[in-house]
Amino acid sequence: MTMRVAFNATPLLSPLTGIGNYIVELGAALAEIPEIDAYSFYRYRWRHERPTVPQSGPASLNPSTFQRIKPWLPFRGTLRQAARHLGFARGLRKFRLDLYHEQNYVPLSYDVPVVITIHDLSWLHYPGAHPADRVRWLERGLPKAIERAGGILVDSNFVRDEVLSTFDVDAARVHTAHLGVPRGFHPRDSDQTAGSLRPLQLEHGGYVLTVGTIEPRKNLAHILDSYALLPDALRERFPLVIAGAKGWQSSDIVDRLRRSSGRQLRFLDHVDGRALRDLYAGAALFAFPSLYEGFGLPPLEAMASGAPVIVSDRASLPEVVGEAGETMNPTDPVQSAQKLRALLEDSDRRRELARKGIQRAGRFTWAFCAKATCAVYRVALGFAEAPAP
Repeated sequence: MTMRVAFNATPLLSPLTGIGNYIVELGAALAEIPEIDAYSFYRYRWRHERPTVPQSGPASLNPSTFQRIKPWLPFRGTLRQAARHLGFARGLRKFRLDLYHEQNYVPLSYDVPVVITIHDLSWLHYPGAHPADRVRWLERGLPKAIERAGGILVDSNFVRDEVLSTFDVDAARVHTAHLGVPRGFHPRDSDQTAGSLRPLQLEHGGYVLTVGTIEPRKNLAHILDSYALLPDALRERFPLVIAGAKGWQSSDIVDRLRRSSGRQLRFLDHVDGRALRDLYAGAALFAFPSLYEGFGLPPLEAMASGAPVIVSDRASLPEVVGEAGETMNPTDPVQSAQKLRALLEDSDRRRELARKGIQRAGRFTWAFCAKATCAVYRVALGFAEAPAP
């Protein structure tokens, strides 16, 4: 039976974040399932397609009259929100859609069964790491969304446990669908990475890498402090490379990174595409000291690329890495420095972790995520019983 499913693709009109990538990758995998007939909503316009990034940006969506005159209107924020909700609700009726999957926590107006995705509860645990208006939006909207949702998807068992302990919700309605490794992340040799590494004056297998948005909960100060405790000869041999776009409240750590940049520390800012994949594949070690992750794609991308990983022992990260990586206490720089040193001085252990990491990363695919997601759609529509948690 075909399911006509609505997706809110509005986040794809802005530079892609983790949620944007989730929308794109899951949408592509769901498109391979014959029973899914996708309709996507881009701020004010509908398209009969899976969620995709518009090739020419927002302008390619033929802005409505409202969009053209809104800069001249009073209370335009309220009017903009009302127009978005009305346009979305009208499309649900017009296209006779069966189900709405909101992949960014809080749904728009709807009168069909809805499935929501909750990626994490960082806004509760680290509210200072988010804009205040986003925290207020989630505080107001998420409890009601959870109450009304026919199905709730989460990225990890860790988040599932958090949702169940935080909200009054039946456990049978909350389902884990682990994320997948994006295409293109796989091991590469030194010849294959040279085009990206040589301009950065980096040697294949000769640096420690960390990747992630520059913000407080990513805990980059910890890796800087831990790395500084390594012997100077080891830091000369393995410089620390940090790649990440500037995020919320990042000015202090960005200033520190720029002041400290030199031979032993390279701050690359945002890196994307082939250069990022080459950076992963060429790393001697990938370190990820984050204090909180609902899933944590960078360690999984690193493992798929053949880099040995060491991650924080908090939140979902041990669940994702399993026995294919090592963990560190993200509040104890001395202990972390000892672990970093042991790994950097033991090439056999790094090769063993790299081998295990490739195998484990192969278990996380967007096809599996889409299959688990589709099963929740069927439950929300009354076509099937809830799958076992």
